[in-house]
Amino acid sequence: YVRITLYPLKDSQGSINAIAELRKDVTAERELENQILRRHHHLHALNRISSATSGLWDLDAILSIALDAVLEIIGATTGGILLFYEKTQKLSYRVYRGLSARYVEQMQMSLGEGVAGKVAQTGEPIVLEDISRDPRAAHPDLVSTEGLRGFISVPLKAKDQVVGVMNIAAHMPGQFSAEDMYLLNSIGCQLG
Repeated sequence: YVRITLYPLKDSQGSINAIAELRKDVTAERELENQILRRHHHLHALNRISSATSGLWDLDAILSIALDAVLEIIGATTGGILLFYEKTQKLSYRVYRGLSARYVEQMQMSLGEGVAGKVAQTGEPIVLEDISRDPRAAHPDLVSTEGLRGFISVPLKAKDQVVGVMNIAAHMPGQFSAEDMYLLNSIGCQLG
């Protein structure tokens, strides 16, 4: 980025007879400005989730409100929150948007199975350019049927223990960035 400033040069009678041009590279300033805006967006998103869920005691209401807020913040329409159930030792969808009932019913997985199972097992988030082409995808037939491509999966942690996973998906590849993953991971820690 270059900032250009023009100054009129006047003669002794006040007539403009030349223009001085000053050019300054402001790339570093612009990058810093963008970082500040991203941080502001990040804090605003966390505050929105916190405000929306504070005072609620119903787990489904908390998760639904949080998922809706995340989808709005990220600009997505498809996602869900899977919780880990000790009794079955499986991750299962508790709330979801934009996914078919068939997908939600059949997409149950053990720790380490599929992308969400891997995230639950390791506690580390994953962002994928295109889940339909990723060998880690559980039930690739269901993923293709749903038309899922861009994909982020982040752990929901409570006291350093993973209690679930939040998945956000897009129908176009490459829709999510490392910055989106960072934001969602922060929200996942807050929700856990």
